Amino acid sequence: MSTELPSNNQQTSTVSDQGSDKLYGIYVMRVIDHIDTEYQGALLVERITNYTPGNPDQTTGNTYTVRYASPFFGTTAIEHAGKNDSYNNSQKSYGFWAVPPDPGCLVLVSFVEGNAALGYWFACIQDSYMNFMVPGGQPVTNLVSGNVPSTLRGKKLPTAEYNKKINSASTNDPTKFKKPVNEDFVASLTEQGLVEDDIRGLTTTSSRREFPSSVIGINSPGPVDKRPGAPKGQKGVKEGKATIYVNRLGSSSFVIDDGDDKIIRKGSPTDSPYEYVSKEAKESGGDVTLPQNELIRLRTRTGAQILMHTTEDLIYINNSKGSAWLEMSSNGKIDIYAKDSISLHSHNDINFVADRDINFETGRNMNFMVTGSMFQTTGANLEIKVGVDGKIYAANNFEVVGGVDVKLKANNNYEVVASTDIKHKAENNIESSAGKNTNLTSGAKSNIKSGEGHFESANPIHMNGPEAETASEATEATVALKGKFPQRVPQHEPWPGHENWNPEETVAEKTEAGDLSNDVHPESQEREADRKAIQDDVPLEDKEKEQE
Repeated sequence: MSTELPSNNQQTSTVSDQGSDKLYGIYVMRVIDHIDTEYQGALLVERITNYTPGNPDQTTGNTYTVRYASPFFGTTAIEHAGKNDSYNNSQKSYGFWAVPPDPGCLVLVSFVEGNAALGYWFACIQDSYMNFMVPGGQPVTNLVSGNVPSTLRGKKLPTAEYNKKINSASTNDPTKFKKPVNEDFVASLTEQGLVEDDIRGLTTTSSRREFPSSVIGINSPGPVDKRPGAPKGQKGVKEGKATIYVNRLGSSSFVIDDGDDKIIRKGSPTDSPYEYVSKEAKESGGDVTLPQNELIRLRTRTGAQILMHTTEDLIYINNSKGSAWLEMSSNGKIDIYAKDSISLHSHNDINFVADRDINFETGRNMNFMVTGSMFQTTGANLEIKVGVDGKIYAANNFEVVGGVDVKLKANNNYEVVASTDIKHKAENNIESSAGKNTNLTSGAKSNIKSGEGHFESANPIHMNGPEAETASEATEATVALKGKFPQRVPQHEPWPGHENWNPEETVAEKTEAGDLSNDVHPESQEREADRKAIQDDVPLEDKEKEQE
């Protein structure tokens, strides 16, 4: 700022018209500069005369440095502060802060006891008809101009305010002026897939939607646009104007919208489709308790948001690219989408209970890695269908018990291999049937013992020649592949795995399940011994013995 802000203990006038005249009352002044090196929201302002809303004003050339008077601000008392440099013994501040308005804006200024050195700005004056974007930040209209994609022509789109250098409100209705489309935000909505979504993407929240207004909220000015080719302009007093960037990239907003009661929903979102009636057009029906777009919304300029929509009875959260979103709907559905992955971690249990079905579908593999035992109980049937090979591996014993029957069927061969013995026991009969030959081969003796009789029938019976055929050896089964460990396990903060820390390390190729966890968090490393024991085929009971 071209003038310095007076300190708290030394108030000196910085105005160009210092004299004996006192400045009593409230004055309309134009912002010349808002750069305050003391970070207190002070402005350099110029006094104007003959102010009439919507009409050109006259400048006086008189400039003042005025402080920011917040509607709410405070600090803990300095007399209660201690002399040691600790948090408990230092002052704390609190209150409301608003970004100082841009040069060219009008503010209301008052001077304490008429003293020009004790000026405070406390309110901003709206530029006539320039409040379409307030407070929603990105409200839509179908009266758009500018570079509109062909697929969106004639559709409602977010815009800026109308251009006063092209259109004059003195001769025409400003509500009917076309407004230039916000290309950046349209691009964000398109990437999110919400550019035609009247609920999650587009908004009607604007102070110019109805009167009296049913909207409360605030939207930020947005960052200054410093991209190559961005518009520039001059600021400051005539003697020392500076060229600066003057465009804004778009605003972030927080709004509480009580809805547009000119348009109401036909019925409850719990049991009625998405249909509305226009009371302005004298359409019949509708639920007067459900005005269109009754909501609370917190949204960034790029489209990331938290939306609580009363009319549609839903909560919706999404990021700026639409690559991750969550929705809780009226009938109790929770829908989650992630373009990359969804990772959950609990220090105790993760419980899934469904009174109907639990369904899993994977485009590739499904991995279960259990440090202890795995138990599965079904109240009815258990059916498993494998498209290629089915393998089950146990480091120790593998047992199958059927309460009634156990049946095994192979469309080709059925083979059993044991490194030591194969034993069959039945309380009643053992029966073997072959459609062709039955071959039994023993490397040593063959023993048959019957408690009652021994019966053989064949035509003929050969006891010692010709030589019997040797039975074919069974093919040994291959060991089943081990399950894999998840590579992305959220932990108690500080967690180094957050994607924004290093996106290159969290790409899909590096987060797929692996033989061992790559999570370096200390809490994760405590389980590394368990993981290694599983990979080394150490039974759980043996591992526990080793630990003892």
